[in-house]
Amino acid sequence: MVKSFLEFIFNRLFGKLYNYISFLAIIILSFIRNLPAGTKSVRKVIYKQIYFTGVEASRISIPIGFLMGIVVITQITSFIKGLGGINLVSKIIIVSLIREIFPLLMAIILIARSGTAISSELALMKINNEIKSLSALNIDPMYYLIFSRISGFIISFTTITIFATATSIFSGALSIYFFQKVTPADFYENFFMNLNVFDIFLFLSKCFTFGIIIPTICCFHGLSVQKSTTEIPQVSTKAVMNSFFYVFLLNVLLDFMVLIWQ
Repeated sequence: MVKSFLEFIFNRLFGKLYNYISFLAIIILSFIRNLPAGTKSVRKVIYKQIYFTGVEASRISIPIGFLMGIVVITQITSFIKGLGGINLVSKIIIVSLIREIFPLLMAIILIARSGTAISSELALMKINNEIKSLSALNIDPMYYLIFSRISGFIISFTTITIFATATSIFSGALSIYFFQKVTPADFYENFFMNLNVFDIFLFLSKCFTFGIIIPTICCFHGLSVQKSTTEIPQVSTKAVMNSFFYVFLLNVLLDFMVLIWQ
């Protein structure tokens, strides 16, 4: 009984992970094989993905970052300022907002917004035989459709997370100035004094890995559809749920890696 349960857990965790890694390896090989052919066409798809995932998503992510900065930084400051001063507040803000909250928050937003769109779009293209048509025209779908979407997603995710985080720090500095009478100069001085290379490395590592794993999983499930349009909601749901799971799993692994490195 225990052996069967452990085998089930192993297959569920590492079987899917193996499929995703193999799929990503196929995409990378496709990129290497096709480069530099069709770079102009691929760039157009990348720009469209950046516009949809980055520019349009900024309408919701930047305001959320602004509000999160006000709420989180004000609450942390009001609770801890008397215990350890603004220096301790800065350390907690770095650990909470930069290391943890914003990479995960942006991942959740973009999975729900762009991840579902990617999986649904690819599933519909496969059902309508558009992918076969590309192959018939001697155009590699992995290069033209998948690689371009993943590249655009990585750029968009990293950029939008940086902007949302910066907005939250800015709004938080304003809020504690008005409510706690801590000047922005004091706040920023302590903030940048406590910000170190490990914080930046962890933040960028999460942006990059989340930016890869989310579109890879969504593209994989989008292409797994067979013949019926009724399968599209099913593969989209699988893409979203698996993206959430592996994003949180990667988040834990990256945290442990940086803690060991430190």
